[in-house]
Amino acid sequence: MKSLVSAGIIAGLLVTTIAGLKLRDRHDMPDTTANGLYDLFASKDQETNISEADYYREVTRVLKDRYVEPITDDQKLLSGSVRGMIAGLGDIDSQYYNANQFGALKSVRSGTYLGVGAWFDYKPIKSDLKTQNDAALAFPRLTVVSVAPGSAADKAGVKPGDVVTELDGKLIPNPEDYIRYRRAQLDFADKKIDFKTINDMRKELNAKTAKSMSAVHAMEKLTTGTTGTVHVSFDRAGSPVEATLTKGTYEFPAFKSSNGAFTLVFTSGAQAALKAFVEGKSEVTLDLRNNVMGDFETMRQCLAVVAPAATYGYFESQNTQTPLLLKTESGNEKRPKIKLLVDQSTRDAAEIFALALSGKGFATLSGSEMGNKHKLRDIGQLPDGSGYTLVTGEFKPGVPPAKNAKVALNESEKKKEVSK
Repeated sequence: MKSLVSAGIIAGLLVTTIAGLKLRDRHDMPDTTANGLYDLFASKDQETNISEADYYREVTRVLKDRYVEPITDDQKLLSGSVRGMIAGLGDIDSQYYNANQFGALKSVRSGTYLGVGAWFDYKPIKSDLKTQNDAALAFPRLTVVSVAPGSAADKAGVKPGDVVTELDGKLIPNPEDYIRYRRAQLDFADKKIDFKTINDMRKELNAKTAKSMSAVHAMEKLTTGTTGTVHVSFDRAGSPVEATLTKGTYEFPAFKSSNGAFTLVFTSGAQAALKAFVEGKSEVTLDLRNNVMGDFETMRQCLAVVAPAATYGYFESQNTQTPLLLKTESGNEKRPKIKLLVDQSTRDAAEIFALALSGKGFATLSGSEMGNKHKLRDIGQLPDGSGYTLVTGEFKPGVPPAKNAKVALNESEKKKEVSK
């Protein structure tokens, strides 16, 4: 199973990162006669070569043998390892999802929105501070990226780009507050402000934190469940917006024509529906708005429906010298003239589709700037129902710099890559 193979690779990443570490000298460890993890640590008089797999297995054994309570769920340990490794990447587009969150992600990918009828992402806010520890200030803000037409969020006027600031009376941590306080700390160190000023800011920040909710928890509350209501405060370009939203199940109206535009979502059935729509037409308008987390292989198949067989670009990755190509082996040689409706809610597979066609001159784009999420992501599910997304490349239209590039988005080829 592809997702389990991917999970195994991710688990391998954990032990690989440990391989290059210098382990603490044995005399620095607590005195103990028990056998366990301590036996793995190197001493000055004798170096021990530890394989990555052995190290991981030994850590797991020590947890099971010595933790105060029995550990009977191996899957929980696996999921915890994956969660920590994904977080350790520091990549806002590679995320771990618990079982509830991953279920919501799968639903959105299939065209069904749970919760309030919107999907959210984490928008990084970077500070201009240049001190050593300020990398931690690249906090994300929970931002609306798509809204299902007819959903509670849609009826309340929620729009892509709205930033969640409060949920059910709980503040969502605001990175600007932390950045402001960090800057004040530097000013205090330089004697530009007095102690009372910095202390008042500290108290204010502590008060906000005491009644806050993490962005991850807020996203789960907004995108899971089908009953109840939530009250949400948003920031829309500096203006506050309030909404009380009823949870439910909201189907995205895909594969339908409205005002002459065909709503295309890269889910099951997209290829056949698109083929039926373009049949006999010399001009078509495809609506790619509110289009997130689509299936990449489905997107590639849809390229073949509306455009000739071609190489449309490649996925850049520092992990390989041979970039993966976005390529179709067959296509529509009598392609129609295509207009694509796009905006900031056009992301992931939909954005790559738009860039691929427009880059070849096969389509024109109409609308605002897209979501800048044209990345290839593996999506894997773990045995306990949790899962993850992992960025494996970034789409670039045109010809790759390396020769002999491999074809991307072909399941058999991807499996070969995973097995290496």
